[in-house]
Amino acid sequence: MFGEMNNLNEIAVEILSRSLDAILVVESTNQIVYSNPSLSDLSEYSEKELIGKVFSVLFPLEKTSQEKDIHPLFFNKGEGNSAQKSIRELELQTKTGYFIPVEIRAFPIQHNGSNQRLFAGVIRDIRERKRLEDQKTLLISSLKRLAFIDELTMLPNRRSFFDSLHKAIATVRRRNRHSVVAVIDIDFFKQINDTYGHDMGDMVLRKMGKIYTDSLRDEDIIGRIGGEEFACILPDTEIEGAQIVLERLRNSVRSHQFFIMENFYLNVTISIGFTQILGDKQVEDMLKLADLALYEAKNSGRDQVKAYKPH
Repeated sequence: MFGEMNNLNEIAVEILSRSLDAILVVESTNQIVYSNPSLSDLSEYSEKELIGKVFSVLFPLEKTSQEKDIHPLFFNKGEGNSAQKSIRELELQTKTGYFIPVEIRAFPIQHNGSNQRLFAGVIRDIRERKRLEDQKTLLISSLKRLAFIDELTMLPNRRSFFDSLHKAIATVRRRNRHSVVAVIDIDFFKQINDTYGHDMGDMVLRKMGKIYTDSLRDEDIIGRIGGEEFACILPDTEIEGAQIVLERLRNSVRSHQFFIMENFYLNVTISIGFTQILGDKQVEDMLKLADLALYEAKNSGRDQVKAYKPH
């Protein structure tokens, strides 16, 4: 029986030495009494350097914000104050000071039938898992952005703008505050595409987005709702104030020179129609009223700002 136990111990040691996971054993005094080769590979410490060191050499207290005792760091308390197996994510500090995200599975073990309490930790490098999780988070963020942001101008897209207008209508209805919605159209944009190409048309659209953002107030909302058509919401603004803000926007575009080639610039104008937001109307209704004002601006010669006037 004794020989069989020795054989089993030798097999166990062999298994531990070949494990891809890093393994350590710690005394209740927090000193490391065993480490396998994988832990040396991960931590950059040799087995000789680790034995006798306290576990905080691998898991610094200032990084984990834990107490100096091993129990609250690695274990949960079970019934009768006996430490139960715990799985936790921590950061292991290497010999050269590099931090590696790891998952540690820790549990108490008995040593040769004695009353000495030992604790084992199986440590797995989770850098690849974290990298994949970061990629997934980035992908989800990108998909959300695609759902609500116009990729060309980086402004809110039609869906996002409609959501904002819906909220603006609800705010007007609830608080009885004056707000305005405007529709903005680039004059003769088709001619720009036909004459200079779609790349130049895209450049104009991108630049328009920046001009609009720079010309409007921080609280105003501007979005691209289709083709060369943009729309904006001016919260807490009456018709007279909106006329001033939108005229300033129109002049900002009119005075800007769009670079085509050396010593050749393109001048662009816009037409704007706007209306006061009514709390009893739907999003589509508000845009239709603003569109009527926009048609009037275009029919009056373009490069103008017109307010909707009920007949």
